[in-house]
Amino acid sequence: MDIKIIKKAIKGNFNAYSILVNELKSDGYKMAYTILRNEDDSIDAYLQAVEKGLKNITTLKEPEYFKTWFMRIVINEAKNIMRKNNKVISIQDCSINEESESMNTDVKLDLEKALENVDSTTREMIRLKFYMGYSLEEISNILKVPIGTVKGKMYTALKNMRKDLEVKEYEKRTR
Repeated sequence: MDIKIIKKAIKGNFNAYSILVNELKSDGYKMAYTILRNEDDSIDAYLQAVEKGLKNITTLKEPEYFKTWFMRIVINEAKNIMRKNNKVISIQDCSINEESESMNTDVKLDLEKALENVDSTTREMIRLKFYMGYSLEEISNILKVPIGTVKGKMYTALKNMRKDLEVKEYEKRTR
């Protein structure tokens, strides 16, 4: 992202801000969707984040962190929508597109189920890393936790998920 454009946006330039949030439209929607699992709510979360970001852009102290700052707003707005709708995301609500049908559906469902057993903060970390492609440092900035905490929580959660999945696989083979 262009630091000059970010600085203009911080000074109140609406066009500069529009350019920036448009560049993050895809990432913002995807992040909201990984939390909400609903297209309409995800769009709402992104749009509410755009609005909230516009109102609070002057509070951004370091322009190089615009992306992480904005993604944090998206995450918070998605959580607000989830709370407001009092939604419970179940594995049955997950839709599988044609491309993913070619993969082993049972494995994908087991993986999603294992991910649901992880606490919400760690689940966000895993989704940011593996679904969105963020680095550990970026995740640390977005969630405002030390990088060591990100590494530790993710390592422990992934190790436990791996054990759970291995047990399930073993149980399937021995039936």
